[in-house]
Amino acid sequence: MNKVPRFISLMADTTAKALVKDDHYKWFYEDFIKFATGIDLKTYTAIDNELNTGNKVKGYRADTIFLNKNRLVNLEFNQDVHVHTMIKNIKYALRMAGNGYLQGEQYYHRYVTQINLNNKIKNAKVKKWNKKDYKLEDYKSKSYLKDVRIITIDLQKYKGIVYDGTNKYETYLSMLTAESYEEMERIVGDLKEGKMIMEKLKQLGLDDEFGMYYDAEIVHRKEVNSARSDGRKEGRKEGSKEKAKSIAKNLLKMNLSVKDIMKATGLSKKQITTLM
Repeated sequence: MNKVPRFISLMADTTAKALVKDDHYKWFYEDFIKFATGIDLKTYTAIDNELNTGNKVKGYRADTIFLNKNRLVNLEFNQDVHVHTMIKNIKYALRMAGNGYLQGEQYYHRYVTQINLNNKIKNAKVKKWNKKDYKLEDYKSKSYLKDVRIITIDLQKYKGIVYDGTNKYETYLSMLTAESYEEMERIVGDLKEGKMIMEKLKQLGLDDEFGMYYDAEIVHRKEVNSARSDGRKEGRKEGSKEKAKSIAKNLLKMNLSVKDIMKATGLSKKQITTLM
């Protein structure tokens, strides 16, 4: 019985790294990035980020970074976009800009362009950042940090686009949003290049070693988002508790009974008596 390939998303760092490192498929990223941003990655070299740890997982999981002399382009594949996603990415771009190459005593200045491929926006605040192109600004002096440029590509604008013979690059971006091979097949239609990428994804879907690293990335993303969500819930709960205690203190000063304060704040008798 033939093994059925599992679905491999184009929005995984692991997938991007595998395709970018393969000369037969890196054109896919070069083409849609030039279409969406004007940046020609053909003049850049894909590099293993020296900020990583250097273990074997690095070959699959290292960030997707391209270098042209002192210019870096960093691709960030953001499947579920939260506020913390964008903050983390901006901090990372600043870190890359400040970590110049050192040769002897000479410092090589870096110019960093970070391209955020944003798929599903999970927070309304993120929409304010979901512009095509912006630079970091000091709000007092209104001066810009010229070393760092942030470009965001809203992939949902391309969701559902299918190949019609004239929209090859829009189709590539639409492929990034696909969540199954059936959906991707509808998007690709008879686009030869799209079919090539799909065949490669199916090959990766049959590769157990690749699947191990792919799974590790997916699980890691879910753990990070879950941990942050739990932290926010815990923070809100703790904040509500502290507010209730503050109210209880004021009610005690007004000589209200403990029973009435319990009703007003939801605190227990023990919690209130410790405030006396």
